[in-house]
Amino acid sequence: MSLIVTDRSLALTEPKSVGAQGSTKVLAASSLGSGLVFVSSAVVTVALAAIGRDMRLSPLDLQWVLNAELLPLAALTLVAGALGDRFGQKRIFLAGIALYGLGATVIGFAPSFAPLIVGRFLQGLGEALILPNGLSVLGQAFPADKKARAVGIWSAAAAVASGIAPAIAGAILDHGSWRTTFLMLLPVVAGALAIGTAWIPKDSLTSHARIDIGGAVFSTVGLGGLGAGLTSLTNGSGVNFWVLVTLITGLGGLASS
Repeated sequence: MSLIVTDRSLALTEPKSVGAQGSTKVLAASSLGSGLVFVSSAVVTVALAAIGRDMRLSPLDLQWVLNAELLPLAALTLVAGALGDRFGQKRIFLAGIALYGLGATVIGFAPSFAPLIVGRFLQGLGEALILPNGLSVLGQAFPADKKARAVGIWSAAAAVASGIAPAIAGAILDHGSWRTTFLMLLPVVAGALAIGTAWIPKDSLTSHARIDIGGAVFSTVGLGGLGAGLTSLTNGSGVNFWVLVTLITGLGGLASS
């Protein structure tokens, strides 16, 4: 999905004359903020077993710990790109980082399953705002002949972050709580906000950019319904009324979107 969004975002951006030094700073800011998207999935994979033991969660509950992040990320990424066109990529990018940090905080102090899911949803919502707009500000900072190299560096930074995060999270779990693996993200969030605010230039707004709110709602309902139905099936509940309702609702939502 990230590759699709990369192609779409960079194809729609126009280069700005920010200079070589300014472009490098934008690349650093975009890479740091966007890296949070890839770090999150790596951290939760390592911490998932500890979360289940500490909160005494069932396999179905643990599946929703994953789904709660993936649902908004999958359903709202394209709409988030339109929000960036309408209100400014920099502003929406920074808003996504702030939401991500709020989600990590909620997870770190979650006393029960429900707040944990809320925190994971906020993380996914922040990631949906971060990914397309981080790529858009990157595309605007480089001329066409240098965009491929910039995206390559951005992708390499994401791969490094994804590789390092599980090792750090594992070391923390050996000597502390799974909550610390999420709270450790907050300094990175603060750094990404500070660097993004200082180094990403202001962008022009497109007041006529269309935001498909209906499509976003139907996509969320569709993916959520299918996710709920298929997750219930894979956890041995069998075909029952609830599964049928969620699957039909999910298919209807996707068809309507």
